[in-house]
Amino acid sequence: MPSTNFHLAPPPQTVDGLFAVPIDIQSINGSLTFDASTQTGEGDVTLGFVGGVQAGNPIFDLRQTILEAWLDGAAFAVSGLGSHNFGGGAQAELRILEQVLAAGSSHTLRLRYSLGIPQASTAGSYQPQLQWSSGPRLTFNFGFTDLGPGRYLEAWVPANLIFDQFEITLELRLLNTAVAHSIICNGAVTVLGANQWRVQWPAHSSALTTLLELRAADTLVQVSDSVVLPVSGATVSVEAWKLTTSGVDLAAQVNNIKSYLTANENNVGPFAHGNRFIAFFHTGGMEYDGGTTTGTGPLRHETFHSWWGRGLKPASHPDGWWDEAWTEYNMAGGTGSTPFSFADPPTELSQRNPWARFTPSGAYSAGREFFEGLAQLMSAANLKAFMDEFYQQRRGTLVTTAALEAHLLARSGHATVVDAFHRFVYGFGDTGSAPDLWLQDAAAHTGADYWSGDFWDSPDLWVRHADDGGLTHQNPEYGQDNWFYARVRNRGGLARHFAVSFNVKSFAGFQFVYPADFLPCTSAVADFELGPGDIRVVKARWPAALVPPEGTHACLLAAAIARSDHPAAGLHVWEYNNLAQKNLTVVDLSPGDWIVLPLSIANRRRALWPWFDLVVVRPQGFEALTSELLVPEPAILRRWPWHSDSVRRAFPQQPRVLPAAVLLECGGDQPQHDIGYTPWTSRHPPPALAARFKVAKAEPFPAGGRGRLQLSLPRNEDLLLGWRVQVPQEAQHGSRLRLHLVLCNRLSRTPLGGIALEICVDRR
Repeated sequence: MPSTNFHLAPPPQTVDGLFAVPIDIQSINGSLTFDASTQTGEGDVTLGFVGGVQAGNPIFDLRQTILEAWLDGAAFAVSGLGSHNFGGGAQAELRILEQVLAAGSSHTLRLRYSLGIPQASTAGSYQPQLQWSSGPRLTFNFGFTDLGPGRYLEAWVPANLIFDQFEITLELRLLNTAVAHSIICNGAVTVLGANQWRVQWPAHSSALTTLLELRAADTLVQVSDSVVLPVSGATVSVEAWKLTTSGVDLAAQVNNIKSYLTANENNVGPFAHGNRFIAFFHTGGMEYDGGTTTGTGPLRHETFHSWWGRGLKPASHPDGWWDEAWTEYNMAGGTGSTPFSFADPPTELSQRNPWARFTPSGAYSAGREFFEGLAQLMSAANLKAFMDEFYQQRRGTLVTTAALEAHLLARSGHATVVDAFHRFVYGFGDTGSAPDLWLQDAAAHTGADYWSGDFWDSPDLWVRHADDGGLTHQNPEYGQDNWFYARVRNRGGLARHFAVSFNVKSFAGFQFVYPADFLPCTSAVADFELGPGDIRVVKARWPAALVPPEGTHACLLAAAIARSDHPAAGLHVWEYNNLAQKNLTVVDLSPGDWIVLPLSIANRRRALWPWFDLVVVRPQGFEALTSELLVPEPAILRRWPWHSDSVRRAFPQQPRVLPAAVLLECGGDQPQHDIGYTPWTSRHPPPALAARFKVAKAEPFPAGGRGRLQLSLPRNEDLLLGWRVQVPQEAQHGSRLRLHLVLCNRLSRTPLGGIALEICVDRR
């Protein structure tokens, strides 16, 4: 069954009083019949589709004159299938079915229509044809172009916008002529009889997939050969066609195609279109899945599109720029490098209007220059490596411009990528009122850059095991995709476009600085139109291959980046409101159970004052909760002489003093210790714990809301410690206990780092 791609579809929109909702077509089945005796044609096609994510009036497109219609087998008035203007520009109309259908419901729509030259844009040098000549002979082609609306499959067959994927089965019948005809096609062809064929395209097809030409056999010449591709090892047949009147040397062009296919596999990755490549040498140049209609000049360009453009497909018309731009960059050698000039006027290559249905001409030259700017930023070699990686990861899928931006930001680590897309892809200028994006460091944080409280458990940053929209943090699940979430706020001017980076560190502490610890990053996401005072939850996939093994501690870091609002270099989470951190472990334990979190503390240089405070912050009502520090050397500790409730708060609002280079870590970056930093609970065998930590002392934190121990950190030494917490017997099933372990500067009580622990109390 084809996938549903509603996440890539435009949003529902009210048009002419109708609540128009995208549908997801699952199958297209029907026939195109041509009668030579009357020199006419007729289509009879049925769509199987799923209703949208909301109830409403389904939308689709067909650029032919509809004669009859049936919805779920019942006759439907053709007048209820009219075309409407969605604001996508001239000739970008879509048809709306004037009957409200339930969200997610399954339906069929059968259409019978006459065939004629499509009522669509006439852009491009190779036009769709339906012509008769003596014999009688038929010349019929789909004649696709991305330069104007209505010129994909919808020109001849009812179809959807290009976000959708579906299987296609068409029977072509040419009646009442004795002249033999041939079909040139990138689908699987079955001959049903004289001048009759069935053509099938697979379930991952879309409206821009299908190459189809039907011509008299005596007007065509064909040459075939095959090539064994070097990466996939696939044997691919190469079929080249031309008109008998053409002077093209087909044998030479077949050899060219073989060399291009081989070079592309070596340079980009595996061919994505099975075991055939089809080329019809005629006029212009247009790419299809594993095929092209082309002249000899554009052949190399069009063959490259079987990787970038049809191996990896644009998810919408506004995304159609990147395959042309990247192809042109490669056709120019793939090494061009020219710095961006942000004094240049903005260039719009990707419209933010989801109903626009053409690729701008600037995609070729300005698009190539855009990639030259990226090459200068991150080097041509790195740019190629990142783009090849993007192709390998997403081959066979539909890709948005925002996804490409997020990938290049994450892999390159250059925040200027956001600036470049902002100005030279989306076409946004710099506004007078800059946005001020921010993420909460704590629930009490109201957006100031400087925050003097706890900052290691941001409520605006969390992880989910699935793309389910949940708002509570879950420990990462090893062996599967997880999802990063961030709640981005704006207290400045309109953010036309912004990005959020997500990075994972296996330790936690004050030492994280921007950009070194934030970029490059694990994942990223781009978004748009965050107004003053607005809040937006964004998400990004955390690929399974990048999720650390089970039990590994993961500290999350996030940075919000906009063209006029970058975090300043060298600042920490608590010094800039665009940055956030979450260092939280969530465990399920029963009353009486305990957990040990392993951690390291290090002093990287001599401290002005060698003593530091470790403070455990207990939840209200559990001031006597047992919490201990497992230490290898009792001498490193000095008990604070007063009861913890009598000392001032650990996080006073006062100026900070320069701390020593101290790390509070909860991860595996310390070479001195080979412990894996996996939390250990009473549900594990106690002998294994004892053998693992080999501690000399278990030092209890004093009771109270804040229990404090004073710690000596020898210069240039790492201390392996364990934080042990026991669940009180009186803890109720279903309750959640959250504790913090905070490392503070002894003089100022300034937090230098912290870890949070959330215990979900369950029944044993």
